[in-house]
Amino acid sequence: MWGICGECYYIWWNKLLIMATIKFLTKGKNNPLTIYVRLRDGRSTDITTSTGYTIKSEFWSNLKGEPKQIASNNDKVNLSTKLRKLDSFILDKLNLDKDSSKQINKDWLNHVIKLYKNPSLDSEVISLNDAIEQYQEKLKYRINPKTGRPTSPATIRNFNTTLMRVKKYQEFKKHDILIHEIDLSFHNDYTKYAEKNLGLAVNSYGIDLKRIKTICLDARDNGLLINKQVESRKFNAPSEPTLFVTLSETEIQTIKSNTFKNDYLNNAKDWLIIGCWTGCRVNDLMKLSNTNIIQTTKGQKFIRYTQSKTGKQIDLPIHSDVNDILERLGGFPRPISDVKFNEYIKKVCKESNITQLVKGTRQNPQSHKKETGMFEKWQLIKSHTCRRSFATNHFNKLSNKLIMKVTGHATERMLLQYIGETENDHLDDFMNVWNNDKAEQESIV
Repeated sequence: MWGICGECYYIWWNKLLIMATIKFLTKGKNNPLTIYVRLRDGRSTDITTSTGYTIKSEFWSNLKGEPKQIASNNDKVNLSTKLRKLDSFILDKLNLDKDSSKQINKDWLNHVIKLYKNPSLDSEVISLNDAIEQYQEKLKYRINPKTGRPTSPATIRNFNTTLMRVKKYQEFKKHDILIHEIDLSFHNDYTKYAEKNLGLAVNSYGIDLKRIKTICLDARDNGLLINKQVESRKFNAPSEPTLFVTLSETEIQTIKSNTFKNDYLNNAKDWLIIGCWTGCRVNDLMKLSNTNIIQTTKGQKFIRYTQSKTGKQIDLPIHSDVNDILERLGGFPRPISDVKFNEYIKKVCKESNITQLVKGTRQNPQSHKKETGMFEKWQLIKSHTCRRSFATNHFNKLSNKLIMKVTGHATERMLLQYIGETENDHLDDFMNVWNNDKAEQESIV
């Protein structure tokens, strides 16, 4: 008899462990009390979170885990009904989501409570992953009102970086982020994660947050529900001044005079020089061919190309260093990939003794995380060095308007930000001139 009862007890106990249970409780001695819900499901799931409801302590029964039934108080009766319905709602969602293998955790339970209070969310719910991918698809057919051109493929691809980081964040949180869950708490939490776990610089995760805000606002414009906090100025894109290096005209000439044993380095050297004297972005640079060389009626040759990013037509004269390369090769050098170009020009600069210590930011070759510090200059050279060197070397020699015609910047402010000038830099120029004038006067006296 005992054996049968023991077996029955064993079966009963295991069913109890497997069966999901809901209990409402309060914590602390505050008045009014916050009502919490505890979900237990088997041996692995035991979650407690706030329901968002409150009640005065004298109206709560700790023994029953529910409001005391006071017939004269309709508020208490209504709260009892809400909690009973919430109990059933959670269990129903649990069964559905377990069947679809969703992660059952505190974030899941918080979301279910939000759905119970606002059922309209369930019909309009969309994940951040899906929102990013849908926005990318829209960009393929969107015309930029300023340029009249479609969005560039590079701009669309750049959203893949944000998507990849968001997926890593969700894996870390063990929870799929829904579009209406993005708020200032998400902004703060993603910032901490990006810095600590991904090792991203401020500008990198700032771009992510800017894109996420853009995607949320687009979802809102398409009738989806988003959190109002996304529209706040506090949901911003943090940034810091960019550290970058440029090659001076003297350094360019040093590189030009150097000949390397390996042909691939000589090829990269030629592209580096052309890049520094044309200001082309690397994807436009590697597309240059003899068809881009135009001759005027006066016999003057220049390079004409259309920027892939902006759609602007750029005309620029051929510098003597570039002309030397074109004449020697009978045209432009052999094109190479962006990755190889970045790798090879570092070697070119290292072997050209561009080794002075400078402050900058680079991607650590082992950890692949960005780091700021003092490095030998060649370590900081990359394809964009060409474009920045062109703008910097011509600044104060040519008018900003002329430089902008080559770089394609739309405003002088954009150009000044690009080369690292600030609105107060003119003060140093004035003081230098005035101090020199004063020194000359004193030497005369």
